[in-house]
Amino acid sequence: MTFDLHGTWDRVTGHHSPLNQRSQDTGGRIYLNTAFAMQYWRDQGVPAEKLILGFAAYGRTFTLSFQSSEIGAPISGAGNAGRYTKEAGFWSYYEVCLNLEGKTVQWIADQKVPYGTTGNQWVGFDNKDSINAKVSYLKENNFGGVFVWSLDLDDFNGQFCKQGKYPLISHLHTLLVSDIGVPTTDETPPAVTKDEPTTTTTTATAASCAEQSDPNFCIGKTSGLYPNPSNLNSFYNCFNDITYVQNCPSGLVFRDSCKCCGHP
Repeated sequence: MTFDLHGTWDRVTGHHSPLNQRSQDTGGRIYLNTAFAMQYWRDQGVPAEKLILGFAAYGRTFTLSFQSSEIGAPISGAGNAGRYTKEAGFWSYYEVCLNLEGKTVQWIADQKVPYGTTGNQWVGFDNKDSINAKVSYLKENNFGGVFVWSLDLDDFNGQFCKQGKYPLISHLHTLLVSDIGVPTTDETPPAVTKDEPTTTTTTATAASCAEQSDPNFCIGKTSGLYPNPSNLNSFYNCFNDITYVQNCPSGLVFRDSCKCCGHP
């Protein structure tokens, strides 16, 4: 859960989900960043492929005390509640877009995340640029992937951000899934597992997967995971009518009931 690392309890502005520490961070604040959290668990012995980076489709907001709006600026409390989510100190991504429309977004270079202000309201959030940075970090360290909190906080109908439906999650999908496609080499895409995780990989060859899959399976279907009737060890990952074939670890089968891989 690499988010909510800063908030109104700090009495100053701070991004709640930074990738790296700030050069000005001292004391315990040097630990409050995504990179430290991921590396800490890896260094304690957790296999890198089992570490899933938490991604927040929302921003944490503050009410500024003075004209200063930099990182570490004094605050009087939580930011105003969003029009739709109605929780002080919290804006969904689509509320971020709504409130910052026409405003200049600032970039925190050492933490690789953005923030914006409107009047005396300050919000730190993630956008496509910070997603690029986090996914690059994830791939460089061979971590297992990301999870998102939560689907309904992204701009799910594309109304406010003018970036299409689910702009953040779609961008994550493009960077982490869409470039996998149907295997054409001896390499196989990472398996999606929710129960009984394992570090083993599938032994199915690319040729056998291709022979037992339908490249047009996802046409006309809702995006999501579907069983492959021709090969219980694999499953279809559908996105925007594009068919992706993925495989469970050796000895496991895809369960439609939980959309996960498990023992037969």
